[in-house]
This record gives sequence, structure tokens and C-alpha cells, in this order.
Amino acid sequence: MDSLLRPLLDAPPAAVYLVCALIITAETALLPGIVLPTLSTLLLMGFLAERGTLHFGLAWVVAVAAAVLGDQLAYLEGRRWGPRLSHRDRWRRVETAVARYGVPAVIAGRCLAGVRTLVPRVAGSAAMPYRRFAAGSVVAAVVWASAELLAGHTTAVVL
Repeated sequence: MDSLLRPLLDAPPAAVYLVCALIITAETALLPGIVLPTLSTLLLMGFLAERGTLHFGLAWVVAVAAAVLGDQLAYLEGRRWGPRLSHRDRWRRVETAVARYGVPAVIAGRCLAGVRTLVPRVAGSAAMPYRRFAAGSVVAAVVWASAELLAGHTTAVVL
């Protein structure tokens, strides 16, 4: 297994943190980011932290900050462009659900692949108050990043 990961184990940690942060941010901040492998990225970060390539605490900070940044950019995009989409029936139904469930919808959305790319935009479009959205985004990022990094870390211990 180590031979397959040798390039990553030998990579400069700063480069690994940067690439991982870009992937995590881009998944939410960019609509095409929906296809980016953020789950794999977080699992890999946890694995590399257990192997000593990355520091677990710093990997956690990078992952949480990147997730929150991506959410904020997508929320702002939703505030700006969302009203142009609100004439579509499906978009309006999703806006209604996010407005109704608020912060829990933001937190649940972070944990679902594909949905996490859309929920911040919908929250912005639905004019969810920014403070509520930001609080939900931070809580969701902390829970999501913690769970995935720990899973990657635990997997490395088992292997």
C-alpha cells in the first residue's frame, strides 16, 4: 500500500494542504465542483496524518476552513443569481424546504454528496439570513471534516 502512496507520502506537506484545500473549496464554490472527490480527499488527509505526512490538527483546520469558504462563496452566488432561477418549480420547492428547515438543512446538506454543492446557493437564493447560514455552515463543516478525517485516520491505523 505504501508504494502506491509513496508520491503523496514524500510530497511537501504545504503542497498537499494546498491541493486538498482547493479541492474542498471548489466542490461547493463552483457548480462543476460537484464531481470533485472531496470525500476521498478528506479520507486521504486523515490517512496521511496518521502516516506522519500531515499534522492532524492542521489538516482539520484546512478542511474546515476550505469547506466554510466554499459555502460562503456559493451562498453569495445564490444571493446574486438565485432569484433568476426561482421561477423554476423545482428550485422554488427546494428554496421553500431550506427556508423552512433553516440551519438543520444547511448541516444535513453538507453531509450529502452533490447536495452540499447546491444547498448554500439555495440558502442564498431563499434569502436565509447570513448569520444563520454562516453558523450552520461552520457547524456542518466541523462535523463533516471531523468525521471524514477521523475515518481516514482510523483506516490508516487498521492497515
